[in-house]
Amino acid sequence: MPVPQSVRFGTVTISPATVLAPMAGVTDTVFRRFIRNLGGCGLIMTEFTSADGVLRARDKKAKRYLHFYEDEHPISAQLFGSDPQVMADAARIVEDLGFDLVDLNLGCPAKKVVKCNGGSGLL
Repeated sequence: MPVPQSVRFGTVTISPATVLAPMAGVTDTVFRRFIRNLGGCGLIMTEFTSADGVLRARDKKAKRYLHFYEDEHPISAQLFGSDPQVMADAARIVEDLGFDLVDLNLGCPAKKVVKCNGGSGLL
């Protein structure tokens, strides 16, 4: 099956139809911009970010994960957590910060995430 040239999520067009996977400790703004400048990646994503951390304004680490530059669009924030209301509130915050999309992590198998009912612990 051929790879589509582009894909659309709501009003966001991803072209080419490729996504840089969110990787904790890897996909910071420097790495994302490097990949974007290489070309060939239609959507870039932030590092795995705690929804609880996003809601705590004093949590500078979570905010650092959410920093991006205008040349990174389209960009998606990836959030993890276990409380639906907290995740919804964090999603609204990242939307207000200017992210094009929000990705909710339901696949992380790390024991420290799963034991808190986050990542794949939600499935």
